[in-house]
Amino acid sequence: MGDFPFTDPDTHRYEGPTLIVRGSHSHYVADETLPVIGRFFPRFELRDVEAGHWLISEKPEEFRRVVVEFLQDKD
Repeated sequence: MGDFPFTDPDTHRYEGPTLIVRGSHSHYVADETLPVIGRFFPRFELRDVEAGHWLISEKPEEFRRVVVEFLQDKD
């Protein structure tokens, strides 16, 4: 996960709902990192957007839709 500052998910963990949005053409959040992400964020949900690393700029409406759906589901 790049330069994520924590290395021990047993001492640094967030138990709340977490949304991970990644561009499907980017290798920044690789499938291989998902188990580690799950240890730090056990309730994470993953959404892929058909875009590269700059998905917010490339597909702003799709990004917005994914985030709004995630937040609405938490009501």
